[in-house]
Amino acid sequence: MSRYLLLALVASFLAFTGGACGSGNDDEASEGEGGGGGETIEITGTEFALDPATVELDEAGTYTFRFVNDGGTVHALEIEGHGVEEETEEIDAGESAEVTVDLSEPGEYEMYCPVGNHRDEGMEGTVVVGGAGAGGTMTDETTTDDDTTTEDDDDTTTEEDSG
Repeated sequence: MSRYLLLALVASFLAFTGGACGSGNDDEASEGEGGGGGETIEITGTEFALDPATVELDEAGTYTFRFVNDGGTVHALEIEGHGVEEETEEIDAGESAEVTVDLSEPGEYEMYCPVGNHRDEGMEGTVVVGGAGAGGTMTDETTTDDDTTTEDDDDTTTEEDSG
């Protein structure tokens, strides 16, 4: 009989400490840093379009996409690219579903409705992650006037030399 009492006490202790450990992990997860910051992006689907069709995200990270079916038939949302392929379940008209996606690679991801031929009908778009900063340097380098050079030849006059 004492063996059963001991097992019951150990089981109770484990259940209690397991709950305490779980709540500590939740605190750590909410304090963690990372791109996306738990942001939810809403996408609306109709026959046959996604709104917005382009989503631009400044930084890589984990994002939740809330898909709202404003159409009259079953739809879903899939995000794919850079080794990622995640989708919501198929939902009826008037319903919504969420999918959390790890977009840790900068670049473009495909976004579309995977139901039937809905993608071919126009239910597609793009998610661009961290795309704004890549072209800035190139643009600055190419703004030089064609008649102006930056070479230091004795025969060449530049705008910098004339000032």
